[in-house]
Amino acid sequence: MLPEIASQAKGTVTVLAFDGLDTFATVKLNGETILVSDNMFIPHRVDVTKKLKSGSGNVLEIDFASARLRAIEIKEAHPEHVWVGFNGDMARLAVRKAQYHW
Repeated sequence: MLPEIASQAKGTVTVLAFDGLDTFATVKLNGETILVSDNMFIPHRVDVTKKLKSGSGNVLEIDFASARLRAIEIKEAHPEHVWVGFNGDMARLAVRKAQYHW
């Protein structure tokens, strides 16, 4: 739950900053999808000024999909690609995720 938003001064902009959402994430504010991410290395800035409820609670939800399962799906969808690595599950190469988190 986000804190209540008091009346904002005219011209005020509210931005949510996401720096490194863990790969496959869907972000919702008050039930509305405001961001879908599939790369943990891309930072996102979302202007939510007009989406915030003034004087009432705002709800921020972040749903994460399994990076491992999505990686397996992507790898299997591209049998023409040669996945080359020196250790571990080669499906990890199909996603933009920090390899030390695998």
